[in-house]
Parts: sequence; C-alpha cells; structure tokens
Amino acid sequence: MKKTAYIIVLCMLTSTIFAQQYTRFECGTPDGAGMDRLIRNINNVNSLESRGVQYLPVTMTLLAQDDGSNRVDEASALDAFCALNENFASIGIQFYLHTQGGFRYVDDSDYYFIGKDGSSNPASIRIPNTINIFVSEVFNGGPGAGSCTGILGFYSPFGDYVAIDKCTVDSESFALTHELGHFFSLQHTFRGWENENYDSSNPTPTTVGNNIRVEFADGSNCAIAADRICDTPPDYGFGLGWNSCDYTPDAFDPDGEPVDPDEENYMGYFFNCDQHHFSTMQGEVMVADIEDRTFTGGSPNTASVTTQSVLTSPINGAISPPQNTVLTWEATAGANMYLVEVNRLPNFSPSFTVHKSVATTNSLTVSSLTANTTHYWRIRPFNEHYVCTDFTEGASFKTDEATAVTPIEAVESFDVYPNPANRNETITLEINTLDPFDAEITLYDIQGRTVLNFQQYFGTGNNLAELHTANATAGTYILKVSSENGVLCKKIVIGN
Repeated sequence: MKKTAYIIVLCMLTSTIFAQQYTRFECGTPDGAGMDRLIRNINNVNSLESRGVQYLPVTMTLLAQDDGSNRVDEASALDAFCALNENFASIGIQFYLHTQGGFRYVDDSDYYFIGKDGSSNPASIRIPNTINIFVSEVFNGGPGAGSCTGILGFYSPFGDYVAIDKCTVDSESFALTHELGHFFSLQHTFRGWENENYDSSNPTPTTVGNNIRVEFADGSNCAIAADRICDTPPDYGFGLGWNSCDYTPDAFDPDGEPVDPDEENYMGYFFNCDQHHFSTMQGEVMVADIEDRTFTGGSPNTASVTTQSVLTSPINGAISPPQNTVLTWEATAGANMYLVEVNRLPNFSPSFTVHKSVATTNSLTVSSLTANTTHYWRIRPFNEHYVCTDFTEGASFKTDEATAVTPIEAVESFDVYPNPANRNETITLEINTLDPFDAEITLYDIQGRTVLNFQQYFGTGNNLAELHTANATAGTYILKVSSENGVLCKKIVIGN
C-alpha cells in the first residue's frame, strides 16, 4: 500500500539518545534535488586533487517573530553546530560561522514560518557565497505549531539554502547533517522508496516512484539506480518506522538476492543508532560539489578552546547598578566570542533568562536589570569554528535599589573624559543641562564599593566637574550622578 503522496518527498527522520524516546520528523527536500549536480560530481570524483581540511563559511540565521520572540536558544544552535563539524570531520569538511558575533539575527514574522503559504521566501535574504542555514519553525504555521511534528527540515535547490526547525537543533539530532548532505547533492540511500512500502511477500519491482531503478544487492546497477552511490548497499525504505539499528526482516532485491542495508548512514532513515557515518564515495561526491561552488574566502580562527573562562566581576553577590552592570571575565585562550547569559535563578532556567547575547571581548555591559534583585550569570567561550564548549559555573550579583531611577530629562549631554584614563589622572565630568540641579557624585568600583563621593551644583548650560582618582586602582568603575530628578551613569576604565 502506498504512503500518502506529498508534492515533495517526505522522509522520516528521528533522533535518539540510546534508550530514550526519539522525535519523529519529516524532511521536505524535493525528490531528486541536486540530481544533475550529483551526476556531475560523480564524474568529477576521479579528477579531484588531494586537499587538506576545507573550511566552509556558514551564515546561520536565527529567525524570530517581529518582537524578537520564539528564537532558538543560541546555546542549542552552538550544540548543533558542534555536532555538524564532528559529523563531517572524517571527510575533511569543516564549517565556521561567517557572521561577526557568530549568528545572524532576523526578527520578521513574514519569514519566521518557513514554507508556510504566504510566508516570505528565505532565499530573498540569503548571504551569497556562504552556506545559508535558516533556523525557526518549518511548515508549522497552523494548528500544532511548535509541537515538533510534520515537515521540520529541507534543502531548497531553488534557493540553495537549508531550513531546519528549531526543535531539531541540539547536540543529538543529526537532521542538520542530513540536510547538508542534500546541500552537497547527496540523495537518500533509499531514493525512490519515499512513498512506497516494501513488502517481502511480493516480488521486488525493478523500478519504483518516478520510474527510479531499484538497486540490486550485487551492485551491478549501482551507478544508475537509487542514490547512484556504489558503496551504499540497497535500502528499500527499511528504516521508515523501524525502531532499532538492526534491520532483521527478510528483504530481497528483484533477483531474489538478500538485501542488507547500512543502518548507520546519515542519508538513510535508521535513527536509533548510537553513531552514523557517510560512505567513502558520499564524502568524495561532497568534496567534488565543493569544487564546483564559490565560497567567500577567509581565515577562520580554528584554535581549540579547551580551557574554561574565569568570571572576575561581579561575583559572590557583589552590588551592581541595574542600569549599567559591567560583566568581566578573563580572556580564554583560542576564544574570540562569548555567549553571555544573565538569569534570575541559579539553575539558569530558560523561563527566567533576562539577558543573553554574544560578546566579542571579555566584558559586557548589561542594562535595565530589575533593581534590588539577585541575578546569576555565566559565559560560554567559543570561536567561529570551535564551538564544542560548556558554560562556566554561575556567579551571582545583586542590583542596587538606589540606582533604579529615571535619567535626568533636563540634561542634554553627559560626557566623561579621558576615558579610559590613567591612574592619578584627573577625569573631567561635563554636563550640559536646560535646568539647574543639585547632585551627588559617586564613583563605585566593580564590587559596588564607594571610591569617591561629593556634592555638586550644575547650573543651566555647560558645566565641568573634576574627578581625582588618586585612590583608585586599575579597573572598571561606575560613575553615578544622582539628583531628585533622576540618575546618570557612565562606565569608566582606569589603567595603571
């Protein structure tokens, strides 16, 4: 009995963690996508020159709704990218994040539900000469959206991009690896059987689907049948719905010879295996496909990030202003990016995340935190290629209630210079205000301790005040100007 026929081929994918339940999802890559390229790549395999590891630029776009909601978590995206590089390592292909800061962010509901009728086509916002991966919700704009069912990933041969549902983006699922296989022209190992059920009680046909030749067990027609890859054995869709990594039922080719599929192939559909692989010829075909493409050149940082970062401040419950909390940590060898998370709970529950972003230096200023509240923060170091890292242990700080006030509206400009300044150097505070006011000037160190405090009157117009830093050691400070009308804050860095 035939399965339900879709306009595009539906291929069952699952992800497992040993005995855990696996998530079923469907792949929407069109039947025969990239077939012309596949044939050309096969013909070019023998002419390939030996190369080392090839690093390919990836634009990973994390889509969200107009208001920035429903975006995949960056940590999950890093986990999936780590798995992607591990899965391609054996064939000499590696990927690196081409976008400054790691990820590309697009907040546009018109693009968010990829593949839904009326949604905008991601091809219109792809970055040329890179591998474009769009992460959001795929084909899930109606009832059941967000339930991780239905078509959840595909390669578009027309737009030359990969779309992947955020619910499959993690360290265990290899849906992304499967779709990148399609990107590089690979077909399903059981091509032709996507909408057919194999029945051993009936003779095996010589063609299936759209007149696609069935591969024989002896490989005699492997160059013109099924996936056209001669070192992948015949597979007649056996993995579809099979719940283990060992296919045991009897299966026979059109000549009556027994068939034994490769359950661990990435382009097949056995997903209860502990490990998977590409065949040698599949790897050669993908390398040939790279030779026929143009990618943006670059020199990615390929250093390993094997040491963990050390959080320096604020830690151990230190007091920090809610409007300008400066997080600092020691630079990590090999890393040039850091995923920074601030949370209300020490277990970093996603529901209580108040800030998450990628920093490109070893400090980050976080604004608009809730006053008089304990917060917890941690970081995850990585670079554009090496992302297989972990978060640090969390550190805590408490925001100061006194600074949770509004800015002084009458102030037109507020500047501090020189900044950074040297120790013992006089720092000038310049304020231009429309209305006069009395203020308290306070300089805090990063632990919330008062270093300097005095009263100052600011008249209408431009005003200058001097800060003498003889008692300040090298480090980061917060300058606070407090009046009955509000507060002004500025970060100051003092060197040696």
